[in-house]
Amino acid sequence: MALDDEQGFAQQPDPAPGDPHSTAEDSRAYPALLDRRYTDGEHTNHAERPGSSASAPTTDSAANIESPEGSRPDVATAADSQSGSALTSYPPAPDGPPNSPEPAAHRETERGRTAPPSPEAIEAVGQAATLQRALINLGEMIGTKYVFEQTLDADAPIDAEYLAVIRKVYAEPRSEDTDRTRSPFTQALEALRPSGSVLVINRPPNSSRTTTAYALLDQLVEEGLITEVRPLSFGGSQHFPARRLPHDHRCGFLLELPPDEDGFQVADTFGSGLGKLGERLARRDNRLIVLTRPEQWRRISLGTPPGITPDLGEIHPHDIATRWLLAQEPSFPVSSWLGSTGIRRLIGGMTPTDILNVTPLMLDEHRRAERLAADDLSDVARESAQQTSAERRISLDEQIANVVAVLSNWEEALYEWHEPEGRVRTSFERNFLLTAAVLRGDPVGHVYAKAAELTDTLDKRDTPVPVHGQQAPGVIAMTKAIKARREEDGTLHFNRPHWDDAAIEYFWNDRPLARTSFLKWLAQVPIDDTGTNKEALETITKDARRALAGRIGEFALRWAVRHRRQDPLEAIVTAWYAHGTDKELWPLAVKLLDNAAIHAASAPYVHSLLLSWAKRKDPSLQQAVVEVCTGQFGRRHTGKALRRLKRVANSGLPEVVDSLREAIQVLWADASVRKTLFGYVVDWCGDEKIRDTVGHRTFTALAASSSPESDRVPLVLHSDTTPDADEEEDFRPPVAGLVTGWRTLLRQANGAAGDRELDRAIFLWLDAALERPPLRPIILDTLRRAVDVRGPEGPTLREALRTCSQVWVQSEDRPYSPDRANLKLELSSLLDADLAKVQQLLLQEHPEADKSEEPEAA
Repeated sequence: MALDDEQGFAQQPDPAPGDPHSTAEDSRAYPALLDRRYTDGEHTNHAERPGSSASAPTTDSAANIESPEGSRPDVATAADSQSGSALTSYPPAPDGPPNSPEPAAHRETERGRTAPPSPEAIEAVGQAATLQRALINLGEMIGTKYVFEQTLDADAPIDAEYLAVIRKVYAEPRSEDTDRTRSPFTQALEALRPSGSVLVINRPPNSSRTTTAYALLDQLVEEGLITEVRPLSFGGSQHFPARRLPHDHRCGFLLELPPDEDGFQVADTFGSGLGKLGERLARRDNRLIVLTRPEQWRRISLGTPPGITPDLGEIHPHDIATRWLLAQEPSFPVSSWLGSTGIRRLIGGMTPTDILNVTPLMLDEHRRAERLAADDLSDVARESAQQTSAERRISLDEQIANVVAVLSNWEEALYEWHEPEGRVRTSFERNFLLTAAVLRGDPVGHVYAKAAELTDTLDKRDTPVPVHGQQAPGVIAMTKAIKARREEDGTLHFNRPHWDDAAIEYFWNDRPLARTSFLKWLAQVPIDDTGTNKEALETITKDARRALAGRIGEFALRWAVRHRRQDPLEAIVTAWYAHGTDKELWPLAVKLLDNAAIHAASAPYVHSLLLSWAKRKDPSLQQAVVEVCTGQFGRRHTGKALRRLKRVANSGLPEVVDSLREAIQVLWADASVRKTLFGYVVDWCGDEKIRDTVGHRTFTALAASSSPESDRVPLVLHSDTTPDADEEEDFRPPVAGLVTGWRTLLRQANGAAGDRELDRAIFLWLDAALERPPLRPIILDTLRRAVDVRGPEGPTLREALRTCSQVWVQSEDRPYSPDRANLKLELSSLLDADLAKVQQLLLQEHPEADKSEEPEAA
């Protein structure tokens, strides 16, 4: 699940990063939550790790998992010997690793390695990799931390529990070269052991590349060569900045190169700089693994040291499934399941993420069968427990058939339901099934009313479905008609696994001309449900309404990602924006998009979608883009966010101008994009069409706000460089650009001085000049040059500056200060000197002019 931006849901598989408008493929092979197109290959390298405050790792395929360390269940051996695959494990660590005086037992105790990961942790990693966990829950993030591509808090190490999951479930790749005496993993590990080593994993997305990287680094931790593992952020520029390497000792770093996209490419010289990077790593006894893609590596690999990209072989689907199944249930009958014809044919050509979609189905069916068997044996009311058990238990063949049916979206079964022999299914029945599938978890009375509403919408009925009397079938009849059951809490439940997702998939494929009307209806559902359904005597609480909106948003996201179509999310955003950005639904839409933009399984497509929306002059779509760029997406993908904000700003829509300010401040926090960002702001200030809107608001964001690390210093002037910072990171805004921005700010100084942005900016800059002597020259030079304009505009700008600076010295709520007065006098002297020079030049050009009169041009 990689993140590719302009090109496709930047974290998707190889449906080439493409046009978000591309038509959907036939989706019959995989259900809503299990569609192989659902997790875009670009980012199968991201997974989720449960509740941890440490940095979130990325996993190119969390599906690649290995059986418990030190535990080799007999069933695993039998399964593999039967199928011809061999369970693999990490190569044995050297008995006495160099430079490691600590005994292995001490290291195990210190790092907590003796405790295996919990089943919940393993499940969370798998669910995150396939986007099966909710991105929002009642408007809030769920309790498990997601794992995405590089985060900006890159100095946080990967926690031990996540590495324990990798160690337990990682399936080692195989080599097709029978002459090799050592496994590909062993050879890569040997290349990585020396201090300062750099290893490049050059593989396409969704090939377990990131999981392999973490497995290699985890083995170095086990051997005592490094003490922790950390992901690195590449940053927003074309070059990898040297300051991204933390100063810690004995660390293993993982750096994923961002995918090339429209307007951005990793520098061609990246490969030639790896040698020097290795020298810097060696100084602190560190190691580095770089993740790249074949097409990218061909372009940037010139000048790389020999042997830096090892051949890692291929990971077999059978091995991945075996590790994953046994990791969660050591007694799982792997041999019987994976040896069956249906499952063997099913997983034979699957990617790691596809495997991770299938294994939970196998586990669910196996556990359900065991529960039914246990229920039978405990039923003392039966005359013959043994006979009843044989009748009620689900056979292995039935379990396998259910899994295969789920992966085909239950299409045959749904066809038989929609087209029964001897009768015609009514539109109300079809829509009741669809509504129950979409509004899962809602009270049945609410589902019933909404099904009637959907029927009226899709059928364009002049008279509504008669649900208020007793003409139409009632709730009980409709529940039985769709083969569901009513729970005690009033909700509906389907007996077949994933039947609800399959029903939605069936409608989408079967009724293409009804899709638009369906999406519009869907977006309105949480807007219309604002209180009590008086007829049904059911109350839709605020929390229930938010939960409903969250489920609808998740549905729209899944469909947009899987079908690579913007329509579902666009319908949600447009409708909820029109409802009001100050209402509760709009923040939910933004949170959903923001979370999806950093989630491995959805990010690639959402990145391309945000770029597409940034180009469209639609206030609702552009507002969504700006707010997402202000959130987690902007902090983690500053370069991408910057390019999208540029397109929004260039459109100049007045409805979104105010939102740009916060987004600019968020992106400024990444030092690697400051030079580019400041250039954009200066360009906007120089564009007559948008300088008084976009230019003014964005420059104010940098000039009238102070840095969190250094109060009372303008954000644009704050420098947080370190001794190791390179020229790109040590950005100092040129005075010429500052002058352009200040002129835009001073032009809007009409009216009496008060609580205006201009006043706040002047006060902040003059305070900084007074309290920070090193900044005094650049501040005074910028202000004097900003008003040094010939023509009728000059006097206006100078008067605005003089007035604001006098208020800064003394006003009603600011007592007189001699220090401020002296600084203001110094500034006034500079302005007067510039004015005298202008006057002298004018007199030289026009000697006949009255020398006693100040020219109007001044």
